[in-house]
Amino acid sequence: MSVRRLSGLQRLVDGRRLTAHTASVGIGWYAAAYHPIFYANINVSVLEKSQENPVLKIGPSPAGQVLYFFGIRHTNNPADAQFSHLEQLWKEFLDITNNERIIFIEGAIHTITPSSYEDSIRQHGEAGASQWLAREADIVVICPEPNEEEQRKSLCTLFNPEVVAYTMIIQNLAGWFRHATQSSFDKAAVRSVKREIKFSEIYGFMPDDVWFRNQHVKLFGEQPLEDKNFLNSISDPRKDDTQINTVVSARTKMRNEFILSVIAETWKSGKSIFIVYGKGHLAALAQELRKLI
Repeated sequence: MSVRRLSGLQRLVDGRRLTAHTASVGIGWYAAAYHPIFYANINVSVLEKSQENPVLKIGPSPAGQVLYFFGIRHTNNPADAQFSHLEQLWKEFLDITNNERIIFIEGAIHTITPSSYEDSIRQHGEAGASQWLAREADIVVICPEPNEEEQRKSLCTLFNPEVVAYTMIIQNLAGWFRHATQSSFDKAAVRSVKREIKFSEIYGFMPDDVWFRNQHVKLFGEQPLEDKNFLNSISDPRKDDTQINTVVSARTKMRNEFILSVIAETWKSGKSIFIVYGKGHLAALAQELRKLI
C-alpha cells in the first residue's frame, strides 16, 4: 500500500472555482436515524436502520468511476458499530469498481503494523481503520490536505498568532476525550503544547506550558480547561461565540476548499474515490461533490 500527504495551498489561494456537469441526484432516507444518503445513477443497497453515518454515493460516471464518502464519527473504539458499517461499505466499493481506486482519509498517515482491523482502530481510530482496509486491498491512501505549516501560516495572516497557537492546542485537547484509552489530560496538554514548538518561527514566539496556561486565563478566565463540553463548544466551527470558534471555522473552510480541489483533480484523472472524513466535512462538501458528473 502506498501512502502520501498532499501539501501546498496554491490551489486554495488561487481561488479557482471548481465546475463540473451536474449529476442526476436522488436523496434516500433510512428510518430511525434520519441521516440522508445521496446517490446518483447507482443502485443503493439498503443500509441498517441503526447506522448513524451519512453516506454520499456518486456514480458511475460514463467512464465507470464511483465516489463513496463515509461521514465518520471520530473515535478509536473498535466496538463502535460505525466501523462495521465502514467495512461493509468498503467491500461494496471494491465489488462495484474495476478502474484505479484511491482512498482519502482525515488525519495523519501511519505505518500500519497491527495484525487486525480492531487493533488498528484502537491505535489510530478511523484513520487506522481506513489504512488497514486499504493495505489489505493494496490501494493508495492519501490525506488530501494542506500541510500543517501552510495552515498555520495562512491563519496567522488573518488572526493573532497567539490565538492561532492556542486554537491548535485546544483542537488537539478536544480530541483527547474521544479516545477510548487515554493518558492523563495534563500529559495530553503538555504533548499538545510541545507539538506547536516546531511552528515557533511561524508564530513569532515559542509556545510553552506557562504561556498556554496564561493564554487560557487571558481568554477564558477561571474556566476549567479539562471540560469536555467547553472544549467541544469553542472548537466547533459552526459557532461564532469566541475567537477560537472563528479561527476553527476559517481553518475548516481552508481545509474543505483544498480537499475539494484534490477530489476534483483525482476524479478528473479517472480514479474511483473512497473518502473517510468527519460528518461535518461531508455536509459542507456534498453539494459541490454532486456536480462531479
